Amino acid sequence: MDIKNLTVREIKDWISSKGCLSPEEIGVLGSDARASVRKLAASWERSQASKKKALAHRHRLYRLRRVLYSHGFENIAGVDEAGRGPLAGPVVAAAVILPKGLPSFGLDDSKRLSESQREQLYDKIQTEAAVGIGIAQPQEIDALNIHNASLLAMYRALSALQEVPDLCLIDGRFTLPKLPCPQRAIIKGDGRCDVIAAASIIAKVTRDRLLEELDSVYPFYGFAANKGYPTFQHLQALREHGPSPVHRYSYTPVRLAGENSAVTRGDRDKDCTG
Repeated sequence: MDIKNLTVREIKDWISSKGCLSPEEIGVLGSDARASVRKLAASWERSQASKKKALAHRHRLYRLRRVLYSHGFENIAGVDEAGRGPLAGPVVAAAVILPKGLPSFGLDDSKRLSESQREQLYDKIQTEAAVGIGIAQPQEIDALNIHNASLLAMYRALSALQEVPDLCLIDGRFTLPKLPCPQRAIIKGDGRCDVIAAASIIAKVTRDRLLEELDSVYPFYGFAANKGYPTFQHLQALREHGPSPVHRYSYTPVRLAGENSAVTRGDRDKDCTG
């Protein structure tokens, strides 16, 4: 095909119809006298480089599961949680067992993804994988502390799985006491193993949706925007309105806001749950 005799529109259509371009074809496009055609060639090269990088990343995240499969493990569960740092709302954990083999879609640590990317991957994971979700409420966080409440949420997530794992990969430094199957804690596992990355996405999206629901019940605090984290607006609302029933009273800013709210209302013994 003589590219020089084609219009720019025809070249765009031709590129779109091809699965790949040969080095010779890229060279012809890159040396075309028309700047718009040269830009097309450069754009295609960037696109292909990005796809190769994404595929390499998928293979890196799959590497650990591939090794574990070769050692006889079949149902490998990734476990992660979301919501240790916020002042309000539950901590949410997810357990995920992906189908054996390289996932049909790209995964990554939920913190590296945009909200729209997380939402899209959430739907894909729910469709193709076994998923369990566990929640520890603010009252449990106050009673147990956030570390133990996070472990409790992870237990609940694993218990909610429809499939029984024969190995659990836990994000972070800590394993789960008395877990009936082998397990391994992996620091920053959501960026090192695809099945933990999948769990991090499920946990994050689930928790974000819960906080958006709480925003309609307790609109003063901006939960839909801040997801319970201590933003300026959230802290200001705590000072003005006191804590809500879904705040974590064991967290210092919440406790202090409750005390100050009681003093302002002239009754330290009065319930200051908003």
